[in-house]
Amino acid sequence: MSTVTYKSSPFNSQAKASALTQRVFQGSLDVYTGSWTATQAAHLVRRTHFGNKINDVNRARTFPDATTAAETLVDEAISTPLPDDPSWFKQGASGDINDFYDIQWNWMDSMYNGGLLEKMMLFWTNHFVVGYQGVAGKAGNSYANHMQNYMKLLHVSAFGNFKDLVYNMSVNPAMLYYLNGYVNDRSAPNEDFARELLELFTLGILDRNGSPNYSDQQDPPGDVQEVARACTGWRVNNNNFTSFLDNNAFDSTNKTIFGGSAQNYTLQMVVDRIFDEKPDEVAWFICKKLYTFFVSAIPNNSVIAEMATYFVQQNFDLAALMKRLLSSQHFYEEEFIGSRIKSPVELYVGLLRELEVPPNTSMLEFLRVNMPEINQELLNPPNVAGWPGYNPPGSDDIPGHYAWLNTSVLPTRWNQLQDIIDGNGGVEWASIRIAEKISNPSNPFELAIDLAEHMLSMPLSQVGVRTVDDDFAGGAVPVPDSVLSRPEHEQNLMKIMLDGTPWYDWTAGVDNGDLFYPNSIDKLLKNYIAYLFQLPAYQLT
Repeated sequence: MSTVTYKSSPFNSQAKASALTQRVFQGSLDVYTGSWTATQAAHLVRRTHFGNKINDVNRARTFPDATTAAETLVDEAISTPLPDDPSWFKQGASGDINDFYDIQWNWMDSMYNGGLLEKMMLFWTNHFVVGYQGVAGKAGNSYANHMQNYMKLLHVSAFGNFKDLVYNMSVNPAMLYYLNGYVNDRSAPNEDFARELLELFTLGILDRNGSPNYSDQQDPPGDVQEVARACTGWRVNNNNFTSFLDNNAFDSTNKTIFGGSAQNYTLQMVVDRIFDEKPDEVAWFICKKLYTFFVSAIPNNSVIAEMATYFVQQNFDLAALMKRLLSSQHFYEEEFIGSRIKSPVELYVGLLRELEVPPNTSMLEFLRVNMPEINQELLNPPNVAGWPGYNPPGSDDIPGHYAWLNTSVLPTRWNQLQDIIDGNGGVEWASIRIAEKISNPSNPFELAIDLAEHMLSMPLSQVGVRTVDDDFAGGAVPVPDSVLSRPEHEQNLMKIMLDGTPWYDWTAGVDNGDLFYPNSIDKLLKNYIAYLFQLPAYQLT
């Protein structure tokens, strides 16, 4: 397959990526007041869901404007009821790996049926990283319960107050186990959580001007060391899966954090101190990560600064921030439509949603088993910094999403998507169902274009459609002039789908009132879908 060059292509060179980091995009957090069409609605759904379900796009198009759309999606995410605990959770402590798999299965099922809440929870699992294997190694008999409670915390807090979330996550048992807070003792302070609280959860090592946000040395003790002492004493009750402060293990002596007067800091006081002393730094740090996740892998410092200012003004209210971002002029700039490389979970669940294929238990297990082959397992990031693919660029200025693709991973992506198409993932599906949803299933010309526009985020003129030199088959019955007057790339898509079949032989039958494709047409359509997901543009959202 030839290389196709297009904006933020996963196949472009690193030099291209470096050049992209220097681009300055127009727009701001001012409210988007432009046309509200299928293009904007589909972009919003792709970025706030896992791929496009046609009903979600159609519903988004009914909103009068971007503000209403954003506010509705966020409000609905906030009001999503907390699911009932699974039966195994109610039966007591569990260290059964199958019970943890149940958490993964349930989450993927929610990704298929839900939307923004699940997308935001994914963001938080990459920010407040807790890898289940690390928890299992320290709480073997109860780790599934702790991971379930971790997910429940994210569910109820995803759009709450960020400061509250920082504290609640700090004393969450899964986090206490993962970063060794459960053994942090006044006699031997453990710095693991303290360092990540400052470096990865709230501030970052450097502020926006390149100055250190905190100190980290042993003599005299730096901020990391003092925060570690303030966080001593937290323990986990494995009978009810909660945490508590053991005063006998807590260091009650004075500590000095970010200068100022020495005080007997507790963990809550540490969180207060971070947000009171460095609110702008906190806001900048988290807004940059949210921007990279939802808008573009290439940060725009001007817009991020606007976000940070607004976030502080809103007292770190995440719902207010996300409503502002998702309704902004900047979010809907053409440059950002089809500009981010899909992560594995976006790729897999996205295909299922686009084709209206609800995952059964076999499919959920297929996804769970196969995603690690393309470098993602839910609730098990590679390290405490999360997946590079979701994070802002590092010191090399290469956009983080390039980490999702390389020459060995791409064929594996294609092969696994092909398995889903072929029914090897455990779900047999009828291609005519998606044809009915998005187009006229008996008109191959319309269907070829409608399906491509549904599955690809970029304009079809930019995706590098293969040229087909042969004429349409079946010359005895002329192709309608309305087809021959279409752009060349659209005619090529039609020919690719027909694959030498006369256009008038593309028919759908009826059985007891239900439409069906004969096997030959079903195979042609599934082959066409496979062609679309092997286009470089399909890797983008």
